[in-house]
Amino acid sequence: MDEFLKASSAAAKTSFRGNQRVHVVLGSESCDLDSVVSSLAMAYFLSRTSSGLPGGSVVLPVLNVPRSQLHLRADVLLLLRESGVATETLVFRDEVDLARLHGDRRLALTLVDQDVLPSTDSVLQGAVVEVIDHHQRTASFSCPVAVETVGCCATLVTERILSRAPDILDRQLALLLYGVMVMDSVGTWTVKDRQMVRLLQTQFPDLPHSSALHTSLRSAKFDLSGLSTEQILLKDMKLVAVGDVRVAVSSIYMSLDLFLRRTDLQQELCHVCHARRLDAVVAMTISFNDQSDEPVRQLAVYSFSSQYRQEISHALLNSQSPSLCLSPVISPYKDILAYHQGNALASRRKLLPVLNHFLSERRELEEQLDQSEVTTCDTFPVSRDDPRHHRRRLQVQLGAEDCGNLEEDSRMTPSAPRNCLVEGCLLDGGFNQEALLEKFRRMEREEEEEEEQEQ
Repeated sequence: MDEFLKASSAAAKTSFRGNQRVHVVLGSESCDLDSVVSSLAMAYFLSRTSSGLPGGSVVLPVLNVPRSQLHLRADVLLLLRESGVATETLVFRDEVDLARLHGDRRLALTLVDQDVLPSTDSVLQGAVVEVIDHHQRTASFSCPVAVETVGCCATLVTERILSRAPDILDRQLALLLYGVMVMDSVGTWTVKDRQMVRLLQTQFPDLPHSSALHTSLRSAKFDLSGLSTEQILLKDMKLVAVGDVRVAVSSIYMSLDLFLRRTDLQQELCHVCHARRLDAVVAMTISFNDQSDEPVRQLAVYSFSSQYRQEISHALLNSQSPSLCLSPVISPYKDILAYHQGNALASRRKLLPVLNHFLSERRELEEQLDQSEVTTCDTFPVSRDDPRHHRRRLQVQLGAEDCGNLEEDSRMTPSAPRNCLVEGCLLDGGFNQEALLEKFRRMEREEEEEEEQEQ
């Protein structure tokens, strides 16, 4: 595998040759251990078997984060080091222009450990030629799809290698695949996971003991010592973006109580949002019950816009597919709403579609309102008392306010999300037109008073 990685990374550094086609194997944007190893192993398999590749194609595993973020994934670095894989031979997302390759019709894309591209990569949809994932299928592709509910994607990649090209499997590749399976599958092993582990152990009896390797990798993954709040968020972050609204969702391996007690947490979250053009951050904290070793999930919702904060919380509280069973937790910060998640089986993967659906519906509502404005304005003039006169100006104000300067209604509670404009939420049937008009009239009077004072 070493020579393959050196050759593929060298090709990427020279931007490939002429009209050479590039077959990229891409893991999920979380770039966790499973995604990294599955992309490396699957790309190596494709390069050795030339399965479905046009002549002269380059096969390239791409780690789906910038190179600068690799150091945040201590478990990945540990397994790569133990397997003898040099990080200098790896290619990262910021080192290859996939959109340009696709635009030039030179890109083929195999997805591993994900069955749907994030909205930020939707332009690449037409380049996908195969999908390999271990979760329940959520997307529809016209290309071949291998989705099976097992402990990790590496199990499915191992099965393919053993069934179609067993001769390419050496101890280095076996240790990479084995490491993922003992890390991700313990506690959720299926028959196939156990079968693949036994086959690797039989063929390579000198592999480390599974429990010892699991302990080492898990300790490295959960070690957050020395990391800033921004680094902890970036360690396992995914983005949901619809239109101009961008929400980051991060998995954080500590209790909610410890997370909320981090120094200057609200200011740090504000910095992350401004630096990365985010409208909100949802942190899913994951800790473990000491007695049963079962996961405990809790949520923190941050936004410097009370509108986004309340509406996102409303969507999560009212989710039915899945039901998160949220109950409010006291937060020491006015811009952070906190919840205990009663449904511990609802992972971040299940939360992401909830947010995507909410943002999509929100955008559709805005487009309908915009169209209504255009239709109405063609026939009737819009007075300064009309809510439509102020709606966009108010949205701009909410997005541009300095952190911590937004006025909050102290009566709002996490268990009863409200629209920031009026008592009652447009989305849950509590809309009061007279109250909204009065709100705008009051804003109008305040603006006129400020103008008179300036004069």
